[in-house]
Amino acid sequence: MSNQEQQPYLIWDTYEILNNQAKFLIENGDAVNDDEALSKASDDHDLFSFEWDDLLECLSDKLQEINSTGYWYCEVNNFGWRNQSGWSRFEADNAKVFLSNILPNTECTFRIFIDDDNTIRIQNFHHDSPTGNEWYTVTIDKEALDEVA
Repeated sequence: MSNQEQQPYLIWDTYEILNNQAKFLIENGDAVNDDEALSKASDDHDLFSFEWDDLLECLSDKLQEINSTGYWYCEVNNFGWRNQSGWSRFEADNAKVFLSNILPNTECTFRIFIDDDNTIRIQNFHHDSPTGNEWYTVTIDKEALDEVA
């Protein structure tokens, strides 16, 4: 199944989070129209923090299920405005450390896909890669496992 056909496991998109919160406010009668709902959602200073914490918790659980050793191997294609490729080996036992080892230190919108073989693929969008051509492929680092065994 190609990534275009597969549904993402998790998505981080602040625009969608804001719009979903606005829809929720209208549905629950906490706002009477789109403008009021968006304004109230924008004023909710905890919204993104709560959503981020939920994403990290969900991803941490999945990472532990896939690879409790925490040794990972990552390849990137079309990184940044120069469309570079590369790889990295790292250790991470939670989603916060995992994502900080992979994604650039900038505001990102991303989609996480998990294949049947537990390969994790991340499609990332940011100011140097606005089209989403930046892809990370993350697998268990079997070489690291061999070294510690």
